[in-house]
This record gives sequence, structure tokens and C-alpha cells, in this order.
Amino acid sequence: MTGDAGGALRRAVLVFAGVLSIAACVRTRVTSAPPRWSSDLAALTLMGDTGVTDTITLGALHRTFLVRQGPWAVHVLDVDRAACWQPVAVKGASGAVGRNKTSTLVASMGAPATLVAGGVNADFFLFDPPGVPTGAHVSRSGVVTGPGARPVFAADSQGRPWIGTLTVSGEAVSGQDSIPVVAWNRMAPAGLAWIDARYGTAVDTMTGALRVVLSARRGNVLDIDSTRTPTRIPMSGGVLVMGPRAPRPLRERFLIAARSRGRFEVDVRIEPVHPREAVGGFPMLVRDSSEVPGLDSAGAANFAPVRHPRTIVGVASGGRRLLLITIDGRQPGYSVGTTNRESARVALELGATEAINLDGGGSTAMVVARYRGASAAFEVVNKPSDPQGERAVGNALVIARKRNDCRAL
Repeated sequence: MTGDAGGALRRAVLVFAGVLSIAACVRTRVTSAPPRWSSDLAALTLMGDTGVTDTITLGALHRTFLVRQGPWAVHVLDVDRAACWQPVAVKGASGAVGRNKTSTLVASMGAPATLVAGGVNADFFLFDPPGVPTGAHVSRSGVVTGPGARPVFAADSQGRPWIGTLTVSGEAVSGQDSIPVVAWNRMAPAGLAWIDARYGTAVDTMTGALRVVLSARRGNVLDIDSTRTPTRIPMSGGVLVMGPRAPRPLRERFLIAARSRGRFEVDVRIEPVHPREAVGGFPMLVRDSSEVPGLDSAGAANFAPVRHPRTIVGVASGGRRLLLITIDGRQPGYSVGTTNRESARVALELGATEAINLDGGGSTAMVVARYRGASAAFEVVNKPSDPQGERAVGNALVIARKRNDCRAL
């Protein structure tokens, strides 16, 4: 072999070795990258439709299904909790009163240390006072509005989801007298409620209610008010409100204690668990992988058996998977919406073992994050039914986690 030929061969070997080295590096980088979705969680299907999947970020997918038989346009925010995602209840105000668009509420969670996947509108709400959720709203364990008769979607301190009914129990003790407290940051027309500063700056007016202002939960009586003007809530205390339909002997005991002893110790709690996050809804759709009985009669006659836009939260895969679902409606030829029973069927088809209906109609909205590097833009991906577009709502359920703080995947 000549010197030129030998040199050429050596150069060829070096080039080939370099190619192998580069290929090995490429393979190493690809196989060491974190998966975008866990292989042990199956892809969702809806009535035979595989839909279109859009990856938001690690452990969070946006899935779209167009189901002909409705027709229904269904959007799903499919979240793997093993990627450290947490549900967060977001209120667009410092207290219970106030409304804002879902897109604004979702975007408000974005911060340098926080990653947001998206969110949906949450509970039904009052128009007077505007934006007060009709059910519980608990955020970071703080009770903004306490539970009523309706169920909630909740998460504990570890982010584990739970759907069920919460209650308030407690007592206001003055001397030897103990009066039951039956509501927290929610009026109780036939009993005693405790209203603190998380609710807002003032107690709603209620004709015939008797309000006693306390300096603290174990504090002195600052004022006794039965007028129809709002009562200010002290920052470090609260207001005991006896409803106008409470039994007369109970009202008299309450008034005597306030006037003669001038002091109450208030103990109030949520049972069976105090959630870290909670939003209300109605009705429960799925329990133990089965449709809840009575869905056709749950709510008003024009609510349960009539097709409307719907927002649903489902729990799947033993609590590991959260499904935030919107179904567009009131748009013939595109998406007509679902009844309560059809909503339950959609949730079951998507794999939910538990599911609850949130506010719907013109309130139904889903927002997902679109990431470019570390920054995100937030997009409303469904088609809200109001002519003016997205509606201002009372609160939202947002999926978020700490940035760079997940070793699970």
C-alpha cells in the first residue's frame, strides 16, 4: 500500500469514527431527555375518536375531539400529577366579590418560579354581590367562601384530588353558653355564620340579620349592628351574623351574650377534611366509575336535561390524572352542548372514575399555555358561546407547579 493510499485510509477511518462519535452523542441526548408523557398512561379516546393532541409542556397535554354524533367540540387539559402539577383555586379579587375572565385568572398565576399548564372557569357565581362563588372557594387553605350544600372539587396538601361534600361545624362560646356556627364566609339565614377578612372588607346586608363585630376569633365585642348598611370586617377579627330566620330563642341567647358578656371565642372548621384548594360545582356526574343517579332532575328544568356548554373536572388513573374538560354548545352545526347525562358519558368515556360539573353556558372557557422558552402566552382554545366572547366569571381552576422543582419524571 502506498503512503498516499495508507493516509487516505487512515483519514477515512478517522472520519467514520467521528461520525460514530457524533451519532452516539445524538443518541445519548435523545434517550436522556425527559419524556413528554408517561408511557404507562394511555392516550385518551372519545367515542372512537383519537382526537388531536398538542403538548403544552412536560406532563400536560391539550387534546381536542370533534364528535360527530353531537356534534360536540370537546377540549381536554390532560394532566399527569406525577409531573408535580397541582390544581389551584384562583379568585380574581382580594375577597369573595369580583369577576374576571378565565384567561386573566389563569395568566395571573404565571410567575418566574411558577409554571402554568392552563385552566378552566370554575364555580357558579352570584350577580349580587357580583362574582361570589355559590360553593366553597379555598385557596392555599384560606377559606374565601365556605361550603354550602353543593359538592366541591378539592385537593389536599399533597395535591391529591377529592370530589365530595364539605360541611362547616363550630361554636361561638360566651361564658357557659355555646352557640353552633353553621357557616363560614357564607350567610346562614336560619343560623349563625362566621365572616372573616378573607371574605372581604364588609358583610353583605341581609334584612333582619343581627351582626356582632369581634376584635379577633377569641376577642371582645366591638359593635352590635342590626341596620341594613354593610358592616365592616376587622382585619384581625370577624363578624358573627345571626340570620333572620334563626329560631327566636337562639337569637335572644346570642344577643344577651353579646351585650352582657361582651366576648366570644369562635372555633370554626371544615369537615371531613380542610382542603388546600377547593372550588364548588353541581352536580356530581361520576362516582366510582358509574354515572350518578338522578342526573336528569339535578337542577332546574332547563338545566339538567337540556344541552348547554359544559365545564367538567374528572379524576382518573387512581387520582394521578386530572382531566379538565370543556364541551362547547349553543352553536348548531359545530357543537350543541351536552345534558347532564351526556356530560357524565363524556367523562366516563375519557376514563374518569370521579367527575363533577362546574359552571357552564356562556361561562365555559378553557385556557392553555403556549410556551416559547421560559415565557408563555395564554390562549382560549374553545369557542365560548356568548356573542361577545369570553365571559367574566367568579373564579377559575388552574393547573400549575413550581418551575424546576420536579424529579418525578
